[in-house]
Amino acid sequence: MMEISMELPDAPGSLAMVTEALASANVNIETICAIGKVAPNVALVTKQVPQTKAVLDKLGVQYSVNELLTMVMPDQPGVLAQFSRRLADAGVNINSIYILSKFRGDTELVFSVDDVERARQTLNLHESVPP
Repeated sequence: MMEISMELPDAPGSLAMVTEALASANVNIETICAIGKVAPNVALVTKQVPQTKAVLDKLGVQYSVNELLTMVMPDQPGVLAQFSRRLADAGVNINSIYILSKFRGDTELVFSVDDVERARQTLNLHESVPP
């Protein structure tokens, strides 16, 4: 999975235009986040990176693509604090974080960082193969 971030105009229909085009290309959005008023930033997570890039290129939308790491952790108070502290103590900055799912007491996160290798080492994550 990869994160695709873009800045869309603050106008009715901007998000609809992008998501309709992605739906027409049969792209599944795993999760999405939008924040901002003046220049809304939209970030979506998908496994279908080439298709998503092709749609955004066709629409003329500027975007960036970031590698995401995945981790499953217990759905309990303090676990996210421990996770973020481990990365902070290792000098790793978290750029984005998403909850993909919660199931039977576990939370599945995807996140991007400024130092992927150090984050993998710190969290004992095995290297994944990008899509």
